[in-house]
Amino acid sequence: MKRKRRRRLPNDFLILIIIGELFAVSFSSLEIVNESTVRTIDRRTAAIAETSVSYLYDPTDSVNKGVEAYEEWWEEEHRWKGPVLSKGRGVVYGPSGKETYYNLNMNGVVRIMRNMGNTDEYWVRDDGCKMLGDYIMVAANLKLRPRGSIVETSLGEGIVCDTGGFAKRNPYQIDVAVTW
Repeated sequence: MKRKRRRRLPNDFLILIIIGELFAVSFSSLEIVNESTVRTIDRRTAAIAETSVSYLYDPTDSVNKGVEAYEEWWEEEHRWKGPVLSKGRGVVYGPSGKETYYNLNMNGVVRIMRNMGNTDEYWVRDDGCKMLGDYIMVAANLKLRPRGSIVETSLGEGIVCDTGGFAKRNPYQIDVAVTW
């Protein structure tokens, strides 16, 4: 009986070369040059060319893109989706309870926060919210939420800077400082 020879495909050699190339990729390595730069040394290319080939790669680019994408997702996921406090809607029940608004001179309140060590800029947001740094200034019951506490409001994150008579009637109420 005649034995059949296994027929080799003409591409067998090419497949072996591709596998070898894929395996050689694993010999690439990273060297840290300084805090923000990494040098990739491709040993496969270096062996072929008999010289060291390097590429400059800034890892902060991809890290920053990942951080930005995560922060966007987190903000969207945790953004208040209920009613938002406005001049026309004087009372809402937001993420931290009942919310109302007030419009008073904030010089004394800002002075108190400065004496506590807060150096954030006082400014007014486009929608009329009075801000201390990145936070909306709010009044709350200081026994439950001391000055400097961060609370969620329907308009964004707030910082407790003040209190008022409402705190005795409803200790969980938040009064948002605005220009309305």
